[in-house]
Amino acid sequence: MSLWSIAALYIGGVLGAGFASGQELVVFFVNYGSAGLWGILVAASFLFLGTVLILEYCAQKSVSSYAQIFARLDHRLIWLFDLLYSVFLLIGTSVMLAGIGAMGSTALTGLILKLGSAALVLAVLRKGAAGVVKTSGWLAPLLVMILCVLALHRLQNHGISLPEHSSWRGLEAATLYGSYNLGFSMAVLASIHSYVKTRKDRWKLALVANLILGASMVLLFFALTSLSPQELARPFPLKHVVKGWGHIALASYEFVLWGAMYSTGIAHSLALVSRITESQRVSWSRASLIIVAASLGLSYFGFSTLISVAYPILGLAGLWIIANLARELLP
Repeated sequence: MSLWSIAALYIGGVLGAGFASGQELVVFFVNYGSAGLWGILVAASFLFLGTVLILEYCAQKSVSSYAQIFARLDHRLIWLFDLLYSVFLLIGTSVMLAGIGAMGSTALTGLILKLGSAALVLAVLRKGAAGVVKTSGWLAPLLVMILCVLALHRLQNHGISLPEHSSWRGLEAATLYGSYNLGFSMAVLASIHSYVKTRKDRWKLALVANLILGASMVLLFFALTSLSPQELARPFPLKHVVKGWGHIALASYEFVLWGAMYSTGIAHSLALVSRITESQRVSWSRASLIIVAASLGLSYFGFSTLISVAYPILGLAGLWIIANLARELLP
């Protein structure tokens, strides 16, 4: 399993409906004006250091799932942390399926998209970690490349301009952004860290993956700042970046939106199935079916409802996790 494929799986886990729609970038960075650029630097640095910290911790403690991380942080409350985190991961997959369903122009097409995507998640998941990593290995780079090409084309036509306003509260928002993404990524990194054999490779993985994420965030930041306030307030602000470019550009963006949600869904599902099968009481195939079916059921609560409830809580939980990991590793 190549280092690049593992980095792509991590990137695919960070991508999602919020990233590909532009909503996350608007809420956590663009809304804070020129300070949002510093926020991207803070978020990328936080993600880099957090990724290294998680990989090092998993390697030193020989853990293979997020439950084992919790067991070493606080043995008394492992059952509570394990349960809550599993629910968050399940909700994360449900959010992606709900978002895919929301892409449909009608209720029927939305249902077909959702069921078809769930079937694809199950098909890849049943092939094990190798199948998920292989899929992410080509899908995540393709998604990032398309997003960057669309952003560059926008900037070529409209130029680069910094927002006039600035709010340094954006640094707080950037830290929260990094922490909740690490909160989700911890499960994925714990389940595949054994494929990253050396400390050098762990640092290389963290650096390359987060440099790619940070660079794409900067390009998308400038593309989004060229939009009007009315366009930024839309549910899918990045869609306005390709507005008027023709059917090919729009189809490319819609593929990115679907692919980002799908890649995040399989990353979260992999972590959950790895956790369920850890005791060897449930087979991989059966656990995969259970996770996909449960995610489908939860997706009917709706995209916005799931995001507004789960993500801010996980962001605060992520800060607690990273602080405790640092305390365990640092002298």
